[in-house]
Amino acid sequence: MAIKVACPTWFSVGVFTLVQVAIDVETVWNILAGNYPTHGPLHTLPGGLLMALVAIAPGRWGVSRLYAAIRRCWPGAPLGDVSWKAAIGGGLIGGVSHVLLDALIHDDVKPFAPWSAGNPLFVSGSFVWVHVACAVVGGAGLLVWWG
Repeated sequence: MAIKVACPTWFSVGVFTLVQVAIDVETVWNILAGNYPTHGPLHTLPGGLLMALVAIAPGRWGVSRLYAAIRRCWPGAPLGDVSWKAAIGGGLIGGVSHVLLDALIHDDVKPFAPWSAGNPLFVSGSFVWVHVACAVVGGAGLLVWWG
């Protein structure tokens, strides 16, 4: 939400969210299947960018349709059609930020694969504070955007 406030025409929260969820489908699948590591190829910078590129066009279409349905039920909703510019911005930022933030909190994420097999970004004990920081920044952005 903070990015939406800073760059309102260049960022779609809906497409950003879609990419975030799409990347984590891999993790859910691996957990359910009992596979380790749980974070695989989509949790690399190339994988996150690939998922973003795959999701941008259908995300733009789907999120625009979702927003139109919300506006029918709630005419004052501040949700317009998603532009290509916003879809691309939200998708790319979603793909990259997901990988980088997960790399901070999960040691099995390999953000720079295939060039590096390690995770130089991992910070032991960072799980809670990264989530709290995201909630605080996101909540502040939501308050500014909504107000």
